[in-house]
Amino acid sequence: MSTKNRVDAVLMAVVLAAAAAGCSAATEQAATSRISAESTGGLAGAPDLPAPASSATSSASASASYQVIPIDSLPFPEPGRSPLSAARQQALQAAVNRAIADPAASGVQGVTAAVVSPEGSWAGAAGVDGAATQLTPTSMIDIASITKTVTAAEVLHLAGAGLIDLDAPASDYLDHPLLQRHPTVRQLLSHTSGVPHFDADPAFFAAKDADPHRHWTAAEVLAFATGPINDPGGTVLDYCNSNYLLLGLLIEKITGLTYAEAVHRDVLAGLGDRMVVQDAESPILPLAVPDPASGTAFDGQYLPNRSTSSAVGSAGGIAADAPTLANWGYRLYGGQVLPPAVTVDMAIPVSQGYGLGTVIFDPLVVGHDGSMEAYTTMLAVAPRDRLSMAIMFVNTGADARPDFHQLVDDIRATLAIQ
Repeated sequence: MSTKNRVDAVLMAVVLAAAAAGCSAATEQAATSRISAESTGGLAGAPDLPAPASSATSSASASASYQVIPIDSLPFPEPGRSPLSAARQQALQAAVNRAIADPAASGVQGVTAAVVSPEGSWAGAAGVDGAATQLTPTSMIDIASITKTVTAAEVLHLAGAGLIDLDAPASDYLDHPLLQRHPTVRQLLSHTSGVPHFDADPAFFAAKDADPHRHWTAAEVLAFATGPINDPGGTVLDYCNSNYLLLGLLIEKITGLTYAEAVHRDVLAGLGDRMVVQDAESPILPLAVPDPASGTAFDGQYLPNRSTSSAVGSAGGIAADAPTLANWGYRLYGGQVLPPAVTVDMAIPVSQGYGLGTVIFDPLVVGHDGSMEAYTTMLAVAPRDRLSMAIMFVNTGADARPDFHQLVDDIRATLAIQ
């Protein structure tokens, strides 16, 4: 679902702690820029971002633009197999502990986090889930809109195989009434398609929440997208989950496979079994159970339940644990999933702060964030430092707001660690 909650506090905490542990000055500079959520369509207080490119951005034009992901940094080396030093681990764990120290103020009661880098990896957890069970680093959580990085990667993979032209109308591949103004595949990827929002209709949420065990199809969900269909194009971000449900249908039409089968075959291979496409697959224990106060009823199997996870599908239904998610970010933005030039293109802004399934948090950090009633998530990769970070909160309610300023003040104390 669309992100309304700022999770920059934990990104700041983890990056600063990593910087304190010896990462480069570039990462620390990125950390000091305030990161805003994807729903704002822009960045508050960040350094100057590269201007949005034409919606027909190609590898050639990307190479002539500022590269948030420098092509000469790709591919990343294989991540270090050893854990980070004890001092680094302590700094990171302290940052995570402080992130949930005041649930009443922050709206979060638990967090899992992980870091992957060439120097090594780390994963930690603090707090509890909605059933008051202590979280572990491998507690699975719905990653929400970070799912869009997987959907975008699959579309770009199919484009590289010559099966899709990103600048052709999506209606060339998929017959759907929401595509009647013929937005291109690239415009769906970049939220510049003009397609209406299915989640703008309160009736959608009423129907979704009526039965937590219900399975939804993308067609059923998109039937709630009854708003005006606008002309596609331009550089104004209209963040819309409908775009990514349509892309999921397009993937299935092109490949002849289910969405889950396609992404596992093409882009998720090698990640193991702790990144699952709900509800084609069930999450594997341990699970971070949603808090009933978030308005989400747990069904005992899916995260947060079958109705929500199947409804958001290829826009937000994947579940993972923090180490697997951080590894996915390292592989994706490290040029190990797609060719380097295509990886660079993902982070060339089509609209302010958004590329192809990718949020450009500032000129040094890319990835995606997400939120739904039960969880708030972030995947952040600093390409120049070859550092991938995954942070996932369990919310106490539907309005999670981690305390940014206090957390920054607390984490700055870790800079003394050598």
